[in-house]
Amino acid sequence: MSRDLSMNKTTLFRFLQTLEALHLLEKKNGAYVPGIKLFELGSKVPVKQLIVEKAHPILMRLAEEVNETVNFGELNKNCILYLDKCESKRSLQIQTGIGSRISLYATALGKAALSLLPAAERDAIISRIHLESITKKTITDPQKLKTYIEEVNRKGYSLDIEELELGMHCVAVPLPIPELNFFGAISFAGPSVRFTRSRMAELAGKLKVTVKEIRKTINIGGD
Repeated sequence: MSRDLSMNKTTLFRFLQTLEALHLLEKKNGAYVPGIKLFELGSKVPVKQLIVEKAHPILMRLAEEVNETVNFGELNKNCILYLDKCESKRSLQIQTGIGSRISLYATALGKAALSLLPAAERDAIISRIHLESITKKTITDPQKLKTYIEEVNRKGYSLDIEELELGMHCVAVPLPIPELNFFGAISFAGPSVRFTRSRMAELAGKLKVTVKEIRKTINIGGD
C-alpha cells in the first residue's frame, strides 16, 4: 500500500488507524477489508450480506447454547424474508429455508419487525395485507393486530402461539439497524410442548442480549 500510494509508512499507518476508528475499514486475518460504514458513503458493499456474515457466528453460538433453532429475518415489503437459520440438533422443528418469505402478521418474526416501524407506516402495511386465517389461532382482525404490536413494543418481544402452524410456537425480538435502513428480528421456534410461555419469556431474554451483541459487532452500538 505504501508503494502504490507513494506514501510514507508512518503516515499511511496513521490514515489506516483513522479509517478503522471510523469503521470504514476493518482488520480481518491480518488484512484490511471494507467496513460496513462504507455503505453509508455509497459503497457497493452488500449491506445485507455483511450483516448476515457478522450475525451468523453469534446466532450459531446461541443455537448451540440453547439447542433450539434460531431464525433471522428482515421486513421485506409485506412479508418477512429469511436471511439466516441456525438449526438445533433436535428432530422436531419448523421447516423453513433461507430466502423464503413468510407471513408478517402470523409470525413472531413479522410482528417483532413491524413493531420497529412508526405507527402510521405500520398501520399502512397492515391495511394492505389480507389477514386470512392460517390456523384457528391466527389474528385476522386489523385492530387486534395493531393492539398486539403495541404490546410487543412494551415487552420487547413477540410470540406466535400456533398462529402459523398448529403445535408450533415462536418467540422473536426486534433487530433494528436504522442507520443502515435495516429492520428485522431474530427468533427461536419449536414445538409447543417445549415452548411454554415461561420458557419463551426466558428465551426472549437471551434474544435481547444477542441483539445487543450483533449491533455491537457491526459497529452500530449495543445500547
